[in-house]
Amino acid sequence: MLALIALAVGCRTVAEPQALPAAVKSVNLRTDPIIEPWTFGTAVGECIDTGTHRLHSTLRDPVIRDRMQVFLPTALDHYRKALVPLPEPDEPIDVYLFGTRAEWMAFTRIRMPLEAAMYENIGRGGYTIEGDAVLYDIGRWDTFTIAAHEGWHAYSQRAFRHALPMWLEEGLACYMEGVRGGINGAPPEFMPWRNFERFDELRLVMQRGRFVPLTEFVQGTPQEYLREGRRTLLTYYAQAWALVHFLNEGEGGRYRKGLERLLNDAVYGRVSGTIWESNKAGTRNERRLAIGRQVGPAVLREYFDEDIARLATEYEAFVRAIIVRGNGEKISRGESPIAVAPAPTVPALLTPAP
Repeated sequence: MLALIALAVGCRTVAEPQALPAAVKSVNLRTDPIIEPWTFGTAVGECIDTGTHRLHSTLRDPVIRDRMQVFLPTALDHYRKALVPLPEPDEPIDVYLFGTRAEWMAFTRIRMPLEAAMYENIGRGGYTIEGDAVLYDIGRWDTFTIAAHEGWHAYSQRAFRHALPMWLEEGLACYMEGVRGGINGAPPEFMPWRNFERFDELRLVMQRGRFVPLTEFVQGTPQEYLREGRRTLLTYYAQAWALVHFLNEGEGGRYRKGLERLLNDAVYGRVSGTIWESNKAGTRNERRLAIGRQVGPAVLREYFDEDIARLATEYEAFVRAIIVRGNGEKISRGESPIAVAPAPTVPALLTPAP
């Protein structure tokens, strides 16, 4: 099982976004990426410019190298269409993908000297800082999974003027992980429900009584869960993944409009003002926490439901519905495990004319 921490570290000033499109056009995959030499220390690599991304790589695996040139633009296409039409990033996204953990760690000590010790404790994973994703080769499947996760962080840091609350930012990154690999060079197919790791962890969470109630969950951060150990961090990601699915389709889609509104407000930089001026987001301290630390229930009250107790009950019921026996097959097919199948059509009985 992949043990990772994906932290959205730092912020980036982005250009004023244009009006959100009614629909997002698919990216045109560049058939002739620009490849130039790139080195890090003694490691000789290359910079591959796909048009949407600049992949700084010291990879040894040619399969990951070649497929990543299609995977990253396709993932970006998915980010911008998955829930609500979203704008293009202000410039190509930089991804640093190292061939070894030692190179990744050496880069981290230079880029973030004060935080590097924390990253030493990560088993396998990556991070995003100032709109740049920093990863290393952790195997063919897992490297693409974390590239999709960190790719979301890199995109949101470049395209959104206000940061999303931490639980939603991480939940969306997990939501974007689900993918079915392309065959014979075809682009991958992103399927948010097709996420075995988050689904399996969610089952363990419920089986072992480790479910974190919603009001408590939205007040935590990945860093805090990391300090408590690897298992609680995986719990955080699994619940965040389920929470995004709940807000998107739970209760018959009741909360989807709120999710869309929150994403749009983040793009345009309206979240802080909306929360601060809200008459329903809670106390002054709750609003301050929501704006300063991107945690707490104020966002839930403003964008989804003032009755957080009801929201929490519905969310837990949604999680329990996800893990019902037999739903693993639906997850493997990328299907919603809580969608109600249409009733079979019963042919009308024909009555012969008298």
